[in-house]
Amino acid sequence: METGKTGKYFKYAIGEIILVVIGILIALQINNWNEKRKENVQLKSALQSVYNDLVSDSLLIYEAMPLVYQRHSTNKTLLKRSYATPSTLDTLIKIMQNEFPVRWYSSPAYNTNTFSNLKSTGAFDILPNEIKQTLSDYYTELEYHKDINEKVLDQYRNHLDDFVKHYNIIGRLYDDNYNNSYLYNSTWANIDGKDFTPRVAVLLAAYDVLYRNAIAELETNQINIKKILPRLQTDLD
Repeated sequence: METGKTGKYFKYAIGEIILVVIGILIALQINNWNEKRKENVQLKSALQSVYNDLVSDSLLIYEAMPLVYQRHSTNKTLLKRSYATPSTLDTLIKIMQNEFPVRWYSSPAYNTNTFSNLKSTGAFDILPNEIKQTLSDYYTELEYHKDINEKVLDQYRNHLDDFVKHYNIIGRLYDDNYNNSYLYNSTWANIDGKDFTPRVAVLLAAYDVLYRNAIAELETNQINIKKILPRLQTDLD
């Protein structure tokens, strides 16, 4: 102040403040970049995990479809024969003794862990809104079909259990020589048509419903997966 250099010191102080502010802004920007980079890495990891799950689900569906189609087709043929005009009690007995498929269907073990983890950890929020809605819709419909099929399966198994208590149709699942077994054949003597016929009708119908629902589930989920995968691939790229 004595030498009249106050202005120079003031300018110097202002310059220092500006440099400090610039430094802070740069540091904040770098920090933002790092956070954004971490978020992008997390987002890509989440999308890749979901993508992998959906690919695995698609393979499960692809593997399940042939057997489901085959059993449904077999049962349709049996139903047609059962209701054909020439059909008799002997026809129904032959069908249930040797041809009824018996075995049931359960939904594939879909890969839902990634989606559940994303929802529970809050990482789901970093996904693009369109992806969030699409995945939410997919997994909601997945659970919807799974629940329906579990209920239909329970109904079928109840009818099957009731039928098996009266007529042995499962012996052939355990031994190729079943038709020579007393344990198997003893329940097929003196069949009461009035008791047997409605049981057959109910069991064939329950089996048909089970596999109709199975086909609806598999086809719907496969269609949805084929719509979602390209969208995820775009974001991954």
